[in-house]
Amino acid sequence: FSNACLRKVVTSYEAGIKRTVLYVSVVIVLSYFTAFMETLTISSFPYYSFEDRNMAYTVGSAFYGIYFLVSFPAFHAFDEDLDRMEKGSKEITLWDTFVSSCG
Repeated sequence: FSNACLRKVVTSYEAGIKRTVLYVSVVIVLSYFTAFMETLTISSFPYYSFEDRNMAYTVGSAFYGIYFLVSFPAFHAFDEDLDRMEKGSKEITLWDTFVSSCG
């Protein structure tokens, strides 16, 4: 879902400061939302307990969201070549995928 949202921003708007601000805003909102929802859903699991549930939902989700701040743009960049592929262009191989994932 995050990739679809980020692709929509990149492909629907012209490059510029407004698109950059929108892109960063979408990443931040999706990161916190994803982290919050994962924290909320795991709280009903019987083997987990939180000393301060409110702190876990708010601050814990914010720190967990840092992971998504990095991973959402990384996964978008990983598939960026697919958006630019035209008929007859180079096919992406397993080796290309491996090299791209290593940085």
